[in-house]
Amino acid sequence: MKPTILFMVPAEYDALVAKGVDHMILERDEEGFFKRCVTVHPLTQRTQTIDINETHVIHEIGFDLILGSHRHKLLRYLQVPLHFFRILKICGRLVREEYVDLIRATDPYWMGFFALLVARKRGLPFCVSIHSDYDKRFELDGKLGAPTILGSRKLAKRLERFVLSRADLVMPIRESLGKRAICDGARSELVRIIPHGIDLRPFSEEASYDIYQMFGIDRHKKILSFVGRLSNENYVGDLLEMARQLSLQREDFILVFAGGGNEEDRLRHTVNNEPQLGKTVRMLGFQPREVCIDLRRASEVNLCLMAGFSLIEACASGRPVLSYDVEWHYELVHNGETGFLIKEHNIKQLVDAVSYLLDHPDEAAEMGNNARDLALAKHDIRITLEIKRDCYRELLNDRR
Repeated sequence: MKPTILFMVPAEYDALVAKGVDHMILERDEEGFFKRCVTVHPLTQRTQTIDINETHVIHEIGFDLILGSHRHKLLRYLQVPLHFFRILKICGRLVREEYVDLIRATDPYWMGFFALLVARKRGLPFCVSIHSDYDKRFELDGKLGAPTILGSRKLAKRLERFVLSRADLVMPIRESLGKRAICDGARSELVRIIPHGIDLRPFSEEASYDIYQMFGIDRHKKILSFVGRLSNENYVGDLLEMARQLSLQREDFILVFAGGGNEEDRLRHTVNNEPQLGKTVRMLGFQPREVCIDLRRASEVNLCLMAGFSLIEACASGRPVLSYDVEWHYELVHNGETGFLIKEHNIKQLVDAVSYLLDHPDEAAEMGNNARDLALAKHDIRITLEIKRDCYRELLNDRR
């Protein structure tokens, strides 16, 4: 009989839909490995149940026990202990009613802590997947980039160590995160790397959109694109500075931003108030995934100074990639082979690399082909699927 899994995820369904990533929920059953996937979003605005299909259901537990608490900070704080025990009660009920066999948390903080408490009480195995370098994100964007507890990153780090040291498996999505997890308390023998897997087939299909026509871009301009969240942790300010300096050297490019985020208003204000940037920067706002795929493929250069999932898609587009030499980028960005790694905040090096790729289209095309081949070899969902299934089998077999 196929098993059932419960996911603890720090998200909200409406936000996932707005960002166009809700389709990824359907990948959690690993193509039929699980009979049932129960997802809990324990920190949402309102309580609701979303039945996606016979396999997938989402339970959102909102801060709505006290009427009007969303408008009053004091009421929100008073509700926290009640909400904590409410989460545990609901998760315990779901484990019983859904006959859950294992639990997976998608961060090592509150999600991991809730998973640990429920799993230990019910005698279930639990694992924690790690999807980001939280310390680096905190360095770049403070509490907007990484979890804190009562405003303290130190308290969050203590919770992280508590959870990681007790997890039955720790599953980082890349090697660099695995090394950090061990430093943060995970036992090395219980760390399993589960690379991000994506369906790369759309990148080999014929383009659905003419990006130049769709957004009124001059066809004489070469597109440099950024696709992702407009936030400090993604170095969007450095990209604007690159555009400033590059525009002093040449006029044959346009920098295109596709995405939204907390820096969007500031970026738009800057672009609108600097005539030179107004000529060389285009802000598209949020775009559906299929548009973003065609934008990447229409670009001369993909700019991923800080990226996770989006770096894989940038490489899959078959165009060269520029990234800062931080985090895990070295795994996909090989200097002179798939693109270039740039020293963090080195705008001159970034400008020079862009100019080189614009001036050497044959070399750029070869790098793009290499990047696509590497993304296929490492991140095709058909490959990563089996890796995750093996991890789940290990947890289930240990239980038996």
